[in-house]
Amino acid sequence: MRKKPFQRLRSLFPLWPPLIGLLAGICVADHFGTHWLISISGIGLLTAAIFRSLPVSLMVAGIILGHLTHGLVIDRQNTWLDTVQSENSRMYSRLSGVVIDTGSHQDGPYLINVSQAKNLPGTGRILLSLASNNQSPLQYGDKIEAEGLLEPIPPMRNPYGFDRAQWLHRQGTDLTLTAYHPVTITGSSLIRQPIRIMSEWRLVLRQKMTAGLAPDSQEARLIRAVVLGERPPRRSAMIDDFRNSGTLHVFAVSGLHVGMVGMLLGALLWFLRAPRWFLISCIILGMAIYAGITGLRPPAVRAVIMATLFLSAFLIKRRPSLINSLAASAIIVLLWDGHQLFTPGFQLSYGVLLALALCSGFWMRLLRPLAKIDSFLPSLLLTPWQERVFNAKNWLKNSLAVSLAAWTGSAPLMWIHFGIITPIAIIAGIPLMLMVFLILALTMLSLMLGSVFSPAGKTINHTNAIVAHATYRTANIFAHIPGSHWHRQPHHPQKGRIIVFDIPSGGGANLIDVGGGILLDCGRSDQFYRYVLPTLSALRISPDSLIVSHADSNHSGGMSDCLQHFHPKQAIIPRKDLLSQSYRRFLSKAQPNHCRLVVPHAGQRFPIEPDVFLEILHAPAELKGKGLSDNTGLVIRLHWYGWRILFMGDAGLITETRLLDAGIDLSADVIITGRNRDDFTGSYAFYKAVSPKAIISSNCPFPEYERIPQHWFSTTQSLGIPTFDQLKS
Repeated sequence: MRKKPFQRLRSLFPLWPPLIGLLAGICVADHFGTHWLISISGIGLLTAAIFRSLPVSLMVAGIILGHLTHGLVIDRQNTWLDTVQSENSRMYSRLSGVVIDTGSHQDGPYLINVSQAKNLPGTGRILLSLASNNQSPLQYGDKIEAEGLLEPIPPMRNPYGFDRAQWLHRQGTDLTLTAYHPVTITGSSLIRQPIRIMSEWRLVLRQKMTAGLAPDSQEARLIRAVVLGERPPRRSAMIDDFRNSGTLHVFAVSGLHVGMVGMLLGALLWFLRAPRWFLISCIILGMAIYAGITGLRPPAVRAVIMATLFLSAFLIKRRPSLINSLAASAIIVLLWDGHQLFTPGFQLSYGVLLALALCSGFWMRLLRPLAKIDSFLPSLLLTPWQERVFNAKNWLKNSLAVSLAAWTGSAPLMWIHFGIITPIAIIAGIPLMLMVFLILALTMLSLMLGSVFSPAGKTINHTNAIVAHATYRTANIFAHIPGSHWHRQPHHPQKGRIIVFDIPSGGGANLIDVGGGILLDCGRSDQFYRYVLPTLSALRISPDSLIVSHADSNHSGGMSDCLQHFHPKQAIIPRKDLLSQSYRRFLSKAQPNHCRLVVPHAGQRFPIEPDVFLEILHAPAELKGKGLSDNTGLVIRLHWYGWRILFMGDAGLITETRLLDAGIDLSADVIITGRNRDDFTGSYAFYKAVSPKAIISSNCPFPEYERIPQHWFSTTQSLGIPTFDQLKS
């Protein structure tokens, strides 16, 4: 008697009902913790009793298990967060724990698995930042004792930026401890010792795989990115080219890399005639060691778990099932860490593999005509040349089918999470994956031979550099093919917009999104890449004009990087004789980048659009002497469709007095201001003359001169001016 289709699917894929239940339980627990555990357990048990079906019972068990395991984690995180927030969001604490993550550059901030913490119940995770300059970097597995100020991780303060708080929440922590005294290392965790040893191997291998190459060369960076998952600097155009060609995943040590390492080991052992059990065992062990050396990144760990489950079927002489292996590995991963379900990496990993399992056959059938032999021509009559052509076509058909299936699974998720879709990846993935495989193979060969004979390793590294360069050039070509990628188009208001960035440590940056786009200051170089560039990239804005309010590294330090990214036509600057190194570097690079420098005078106007123009109220070029940067800055009023916005920069009482003495009309609807480090900012007489409807002011707890004093609030309150403190708004 034939089984019904549902029963057949249930017998072929028995692990999917508990997985679906586990997913549901984790989703509910993520929003409600364990508050609904009793209700869900009761309803689930009742449902299982009514249906008396094994799949239903497994699904109910998955729901309860997922709700319990992830709910307990969420409850603990919420309890710790509520405890700190009840103490005015700052609390002194002393803790002990183990370092489980040393940061992207191995020098912090550190993720700590806390075993005991003062004023906090139970165990959990905390992000540790070292404020002491006397502290040497911590290592993975260090047992530590630390004390300091415990605070919630601040939320994202600028639009479209990296949401660090949400990312760390998915790492299991919502709190950060700033240690103002050196951390005490009490030993090292024995159970984490193998990973610690492999992290030390990583440093050695990192040097050997690029020996003989310039460490900061494009080729060396690409080799390290492919093999170790080190992402190139954000200022590198390499990332954009790989992203736009749909192959950015080559920079993440993922299932692709783990699988390639397994294939290379398998090919070597097969060539040496190793028995099957030994070959499979060595492949699994090799992939696990590779995952450990590259930092136990979640994608690599997931790939090792799934590969172990899949390959183990051969050891027990069972036919492996990719779909069942996917389900089994997902259950293991989610029971260990339910947060992974909500990460793009998890969804992409399993989405792509599920699409490969379900759609590869469909695409192969659809592409069968590409490698079809004439039915009237027997295969035995094929000439050697025809046979080679047929094999090439068959390989191309299979590669395209796999690429199409992978793209089918990844494209919707890429659009949802990153707002980009890359049809070119269907074609680009084939040659680029072959090149990545070759880079990995040459790196392994270099490490083996270079350990015995150093010149041989360097020779192979130079060959690898040629392959890496060709890989990047290939990605660059595919990325610039018309129609190769589409970005989600952001919403642009009809009359433009003004974005006042919240830059820490007294930095400043403003985007005037009218005309071709104007960037008024940009913060330091690192602040530009962290806070400003992500917003401009997300909004697809490339400003054609720059304005430097004053020559201070906190405002103009990243202007040289703006020249590289935006190629602006002109830049309005205060004067040319100011001494800031970052400012002078910008001036020296402006002309070679075809950026015209404009030094304005007071009263000068710059039209942008009808009903929109800039007006210079304070021109430092007309002042005698150099003076302090905060007192030799531009003061600009933007006339914007009837509104007047006054950009004061970090001007203080000296500049305000000059403006008042000039006897000009200073009225404005909004003042956007910073803090003057050497002078008082915001006098009663100046604000009364401007008579704004609102003031937006930067505020930073440290250093002290960047903090808004209480008497400033008293002044604005007495004038009835609403204020927006960027530290709190």
